[in-house]
Amino acid sequence: MVVWSAGLAHRQFTKCLDVPKNKQGQILTDNYLRVKGVAEGNVYALGDCADIDGFHLPSTAQVAERQGRYLAKCLQQQPEKVKKFHFRSMGMLTYIGGYKAITETPEARFKGFISWILWRSVYLTRLGNWRLRLQVPMDWTKAMLYGRDTSRFD
Repeated sequence: MVVWSAGLAHRQFTKCLDVPKNKQGQILTDNYLRVKGVAEGNVYALGDCADIDGFHLPSTAQVAERQGRYLAKCLQQQPEKVKKFHFRSMGMLTYIGGYKAITETPEARFKGFISWILWRSVYLTRLGNWRLRLQVPMDWTKAMLYGRDTSRFD
């Protein structure tokens, strides 16, 4: 099994693959995240480097995480029991600086300090382990008290 993780830009690895791609260079997949043009149906693409043909999704972490969870479940099930990938946005949180953020959910939209608190809370819950969940708030507190460390060592 090969698991590939990349950032926002399409990598050379994706560009050189001989599979169908859209105009942006993303690998085209079907509704089960299987790469189109691969007869065996056992090659998958997800995240920023992939696009579901006819069902374009934003290149966000929310989409990539859901696709990853979906694919993990699919690989554990019998192929005939697998359902098509479905995505429903939980909303967006955007930090805009100065203790302010913007929140947009299917139910509500708001901005300002309360939105910033929500953004920070969600950020903490998405961190991978408890060490980071303790370290990050301490770093935030240190930055609020003493300012950000912008020193460089060359």
